[in-house]
Amino acid sequence: MKFSDRLKELREKNDMTQEQLAKVSGVSPRTIQRYECGTSRPRLDAAEKLAKALNISVDQLLGTDGMLVAQAAEQYGARGAKQAQQLTDEVTGLFTGGELAQDDMDVMMQAIMDAYWLAKEKNKKYTPKKYRSKGKQD
Repeated sequence: MKFSDRLKELREKNDMTQEQLAKVSGVSPRTIQRYECGTSRPRLDAAEKLAKALNISVDQLLGTDGMLVAQAAEQYGARGAKQAQQLTDEVTGLFTGGELAQDDMDVMMQAIMDAYWLAKEKNKKYTPKKYRSKGKQD
């Protein structure tokens, strides 16, 4: 399930309008509308606010692939988020129409996420300083 669909479903399950969710979470109604339309994805801090307002974990809100993209954006900026999104899109395509159980897909996705972070760490010396996370020293 896509993040946009998940957010809308969770909001409706909590009997909230977009405006009510905005007021409780501190995220603007327009931003929530963009999230639900699928034209934008939240940064980790916005996802945390929404998850708290919906009484769920950030993992439940974003899903495994969304969590990877949000963390990559937080640590490596837009470039990292784009790479993570590309990776999850390609991997998700492998699962489409398959007969792999959800638990097995989750385990596989976690292994891919672990490999992603390991590759990022190993390739750090090749990453320009402007793309490295803030606060870390070489």
